Amino acid sequence: MITEIDFRWSGEVMEPVDGLAFIGRNPLDHDNVFIATGDSGNGMTHGTIAGMLISDLILGRENEWATLYDPSRKTLRALGKFAKENINVAEQYADLITPGEVDSSTEMASGSGKIIRRGLKKLAVYKDDSGQVHELSAVCRHLGCVVDWNSLEKTWDCPCHGSRYDARGRVVMGPTNEDLSVVEGNEKLNKKQRSIRNGNIHFER
Repeated sequence: MITEIDFRWSGEVMEPVDGLAFIGRNPLDHDNVFIATGDSGNGMTHGTIAGMLISDLILGRENEWATLYDPSRKTLRALGKFAKENINVAEQYADLITPGEVDSSTEMASGSGKIIRRGLKKLAVYKDDSGQVHELSAVCRHLGCVVDWNSLEKTWDCPCHGSRYDARGRVVMGPTNEDLSVVEGNEKLNKKQRSIRNGNIHFER
């Protein structure tokens, strides 16, 4: 009986290879840095566990769950899946040398994004609803994979480690903490396109 969809909602689920959250001291960090992540959709449960477990670690109390949720754990049963995921990441780098999805922005519909090759570079090109074209580097600022266009959420998503950017290249979620790079020669235009953040006020071209 549904005739149209007015709104959509989506979420990202962080899934560790063994299905258990990472709760405890952050590996390769200072001893007083703790994390609780990789909830696999069980954030309410893991949030409660993290409150008990991390407080015990801070206070120097033993907790029987510490080893189970240790962020630095190595699970033998998950090694196969871990290796498979890392092979997939390696394969994604092949996108750096493949052709673009289209040859020109003239082939794109308004409200869409495509990867275009220009010489040795790959560009993340977004044509907004008014038909204006916005060009950025398609190389993720985290570890250099080529991003993909997410047509449902109008974002640029990295297939390697999950970084996401909005249509104009601004960071939506990590692990990256830098916006997509400006294409050389478009710096002046980019300054007008990008938001100048001042509290909740955004100035756009």
